[in-house]
Amino acid sequence: MSARIVAISAPPGGGKSAVAAALAERLGAALVEYDAYDKLTNLPPAEIAAWLKGGGPYDIVEVSELVADLTALRDGGTILDRRTGKELTARALVILETPFGNAHPAMAPLIDSAIFLDTPPDLALARKVRSFTEANLADPGPGGHKRFVAWLEGYLRNYEAITRRAIAIQRERVLPLADLVIPAADANLDDIVEQAVSFLVRRAAKKSTP
Repeated sequence: MSARIVAISAPPGGGKSAVAAALAERLGAALVEYDAYDKLTNLPPAEIAAWLKGGGPYDIVEVSELVADLTALRDGGTILDRRTGKELTARALVILETPFGNAHPAMAPLIDSAIFLDTPPDLALARKVRSFTEANLADPGPGGHKRFVAWLEGYLRNYEAITRRAIAIQRERVLPLADLVIPAADANLDDIVEQAVSFLVRRAAKKSTP
């Protein structure tokens, strides 16, 4: 059995985690998240800034472990789900949550369809900050709100210096290569999932037609 891999991409805060999870549940698909393999964001901010200053080339972003797992799933194998620690068996579809879409040369050959959630950067940032704030209000943790405010100041500083440029590069490279672009500013989760499902059904039917 050969599984089809569908990539879901968006800027940080653009809704790709929620959409990927909902789409996987709706279609009975396996879900793989890039964040579980991510090494790039664990680098010191200065190294990430230097990478961006050099153009932010995707081909040097390490994804070999992710590619190996996607290849295994595509070919009908089983992998260790890094989200749950349990075995994940290949199904007809694999939903891949990734910031790179079809733009990473090591992953592109494995991706059957790429969907981009076109979320305005200001809205995406507002959603991220709101989610952080809601979590802190629910549980301030050690140091309380004062510690959170200091952390948030650092997050916004890094956003201005690093994330903003990374989003611009993503729009330049990932969005144009998407097979489907969904305007996500005013669409709710159910509407986005419906658009994605309709597209995938049409695409599968077209590919199966002699």
